[in-house]
Amino acid sequence: MQENNRRKPDTRASKAFIFVVSLAGLCVFARSLYAVAFSDFNLQWLLLGMVTLLVVSRTDIQIPKIPSTVTLDDTFIYISVLLYGVQPSVALAGLNAIVCSLNYPNKRRVLPFNAAVMSLSVYASSTLITRVFGSPAEMDLGRLILAAESLALVHYMLNSGMVSVVSALRNGGNILRTWQESFLWTSVSYFAGAVAACLVVKLIAFASFYAFIIAVPILAITYLTYKNYLDKVEVSISHAEAMADLHLRTIEALAVAIDAKDEVTHDHVHRVQIYATGLARLFGLTDEEVEALKAGALLHDIGKLAVPDYILNKPDKLTTAEYEKMKVHTIVGAEILSRVGFPYPVVPVVRHHHERWDGAGYPDGLRGEQIPMTARILAVVDCFDAVCEDRQYRKAMTRQQAIELIEAASGTRYDPQVVGAFLEHLPEFEAEIRRQKKEVQEARSREESKPSTGKKKPDGGQMIFEHIRNAHREVITLYEIAQTIGTSLDLRDMFAVFSSRLQDIVSYTTCVLYLQKPNSIEVEAIHVSGRNADRFKGQSVILGAGITGWVVANRQPMYNCDPLLDLDALKVDVETPYRTVVAVPLLKDNEVLGALTLYSADLSSYDPDHLRLAEAVAKLASDAIANALHHELTEAKALTDPLTGVANARALRYRFEDEAERARRYGDSFSLLMMDLDGFKRINDTHGHQAGDAAIKEVARLLSAQLRAADFLSRYAGDEFVALLHISPGEVRELVQRLQSAIDSHTFKINGSAFFTGISMGWACFGADGESLDELLISADRAMYADKARRKALIASPEESLGAGLMQYPIM
Repeated sequence: MQENNRRKPDTRASKAFIFVVSLAGLCVFARSLYAVAFSDFNLQWLLLGMVTLLVVSRTDIQIPKIPSTVTLDDTFIYISVLLYGVQPSVALAGLNAIVCSLNYPNKRRVLPFNAAVMSLSVYASSTLITRVFGSPAEMDLGRLILAAESLALVHYMLNSGMVSVVSALRNGGNILRTWQESFLWTSVSYFAGAVAACLVVKLIAFASFYAFIIAVPILAITYLTYKNYLDKVEVSISHAEAMADLHLRTIEALAVAIDAKDEVTHDHVHRVQIYATGLARLFGLTDEEVEALKAGALLHDIGKLAVPDYILNKPDKLTTAEYEKMKVHTIVGAEILSRVGFPYPVVPVVRHHHERWDGAGYPDGLRGEQIPMTARILAVVDCFDAVCEDRQYRKAMTRQQAIELIEAASGTRYDPQVVGAFLEHLPEFEAEIRRQKKEVQEARSREESKPSTGKKKPDGGQMIFEHIRNAHREVITLYEIAQTIGTSLDLRDMFAVFSSRLQDIVSYTTCVLYLQKPNSIEVEAIHVSGRNADRFKGQSVILGAGITGWVVANRQPMYNCDPLLDLDALKVDVETPYRTVVAVPLLKDNEVLGALTLYSADLSSYDPDHLRLAEAVAKLASDAIANALHHELTEAKALTDPLTGVANARALRYRFEDEAERARRYGDSFSLLMMDLDGFKRINDTHGHQAGDAAIKEVARLLSAQLRAADFLSRYAGDEFVALLHISPGEVRELVQRLQSAIDSHTFKINGSAFFTGISMGWACFGADGESLDELLISADRAMYADKARRKALIASPEESLGAGLMQYPIM
C-alpha cells in the first residue's frame, strides 16, 4: 500500500516522521539490494520480479469513498517471501513501491517514503514469520497458510499504520480513526493475497516454477470481480436518511438509553430485531404486526430503566427479591410505550415477552395460544441472543449450546412451532445480521470520508451515548471494587482485585501500590501489577523524592509529569519508556498510608477524568488497606510473645504444621529443640520478677543470635523455649553446645546486680521420634530433663563442673 497524493501542507511532526521512516526504510532497502546484487543469480526470482513490476503493479482497485487502493502486488511479494526469503522480498517490495510511485504527480516527495514503508513492513513481517515458522518448504498447506496469514497481518498493520500516522499528523486527525477510514477495508486484499500466495507456492512445488504465471489471470479476474462488486455497492447504497417520523425518533432515543444502561448487551437489541422480524414474515404476520414486532424487538427491555444498576450487572446469581425486581421491567416497559401512542400493537409484545408456553412465565401467567404471537417470537429470539453474550454472572454460551438450550425448552418455555422455524432459518438470519452490519459500516465509512465544506459537527447522539455508557461503567466498576476489597483482609488479594478492575476505567501499563514503611521516611513498592512488576517490587523512594515521594509527602495528587522522575528516584530501568503517570495519595483519617501510582507507556497523557477515577479508587483502597494493615498487625501480635518479641506457642503450632507438611511431601526431616533455663526460680526469688523478665528477654536475644535465619525460635511457656531446626543430628549436638556455652558464659546485669544462669536442652527428630508436635515435645522434654540432671550432677562436683566450663548456680 502506498501513500496517496495529498496537497495539504505538511506539519513539522509529519515531516519528522517521514524523515525518520524514510531514512530507516531506505537503509533496509539498500541493504537488501546489496545482498541481492552480490548473491548467486536467481533467474526465477528475477522473472517473478519482472512480472510484479511490469504487469501486476499496474493493476489496482480504488475503494469507494476512501483514499486507498487494493492491488495484486502484495500477493507476489508474499510469494517471494515464501520462496526466496527476506532480502530478495524486501528488494522486490521497495522496487515495486518505486514503480507505483512514478504514477503520482508529486512522485519526488512520495517515492522515498513509499519505498521505505514497504521495505520496513516487509522486512519486519518476513523476518518475524521466518523466525517463528521456519522454512516454508517444510510446511504442509495448513501451516503454510497460517504463516502467510501471519505475514500478511504484520505487514498490513505496519504498512497501513505508518501511512495513517502521516495522514493524521498532516490533517490534525486521530490516527486510529484515520486508519479505520482509509485502510480497514484493505485488510481483505492482504489476507486473500496471502492465501493466494500459498496456493501458488504449492502449485510451484507440485508442477514447476513457471506455473505461477497461470495464477496471474486468475487473480486478475478475481480482482476485477471485486472491483465490479465495489462499484455496485457504491451505486446501490444511498445516504442515510434522517428519520422524520416521531415514533421512529422515539425508538432510536430509547434504544440509545437501553444500550447505554445495559452495557453488556450493546448489540443485543439490533440482533433481536432481525431475528424477530424474520420470523414474523415466515409466520405471515400482518404488516402492522411486523412493524409492532420490529419496534417491540428494539424496545423490549426499555423497562430495565426502572431496575437498579447493581441488579442488572450483579456478578452473582440474583436473589429471589432481586429477581422479583427484575421482573418489573416488562410491566414498566409496557407502561412507558403505552404513553407513546404507537399506531401498531407494540405494548403486548413488550409486556408478554417473558410469558411461558406452559403458563409459568410473568407478568400475567399466560399459557399457549393466549400469549400473543409476537411475544412468543420475541421470547425465543431474546433468550437465544442473550445466552450468546457474556454477562457479569456467567460466560457466553457457544452457538451450539444456545441451540441445545432452546430445543430443550421447546414445549415448556417456548412455542414449539416458533422454535422449529427459528432454528431452521437461523443461518439465514445470521447472514442478514452480518450483511446489515457490513452495510452500516460501509455507509458510515463513506459518510465520514466525504469532503466537508465547513467544520465537521460531532455526532451528538453518539457522544451522549458514550457519556451515559462511560458513567454507567464507572459506577459499576467502582461498586464492584468496593464490594470485593471491602470483604478482603489480605493485602495481596485486595490489590489483585482492584488493580484488575481499575484497568477497565483507567488504562495503565504498570500499577504500583506504595506503602510508607513504619517509623521511616521511605515509601516502598509493596504490590505491582502489569509490565515491569519485578523491577518495581521492593524498591523504595524517600519522602519528597520523585513523583510518588512528593505525593506522599504533600498528600496531594499529581499527574502528567515525566515518569523518569519516579524511575530515577526508585533506581528502576525499563526497556520501553513510560509516557505519562498519575499518582494519588492513600489517606485514612488524615493519616497517609502511601500512594497509588499508574504509569502508562501507551497514553500520551491522563485527563482530569482519569485523575478523578484514580482518586475514587484510592479512597476505596485506603479504607481497605487500613483494615488489612490493622489485621496484619493484630495477627502478628497474636503470634508474637510480647515480652521477648519472638514467636509464641500458637505460632509454633502453625509453623510446625507447615514444616511437617513440607517434610512429608519431600521425604525430609527436621529437629525440634526444647530449652529450659536452669535456676530461673532462684533469679525471681532473689532479684525479683522484673529481673526474671529481663533475663528471659536477654536469653531470647542470645538464642536468636546463634540461630540461622531459616531456623524458628519460639517462647513456649515461662522459661521454656522451642526451636525448629533444619540441620543434621550431628549439627544439632554442635549447636546445643554452642547455645549452652553462650548462656553459661554470659553475665546478666539487672539494676546493678550481676548473676549467671544456664540452660538445659533436649531434642527430637521428626519421623524418628514422632510426627506430631505433642509427640516431639514429649520426646524432647524427656531428653531435656536428662540433660538437666546431667548438668546438675556436674554442678554438684566442683572439679567436674569447672572442667566442663559450668558456672556455680543451683539448677532447678
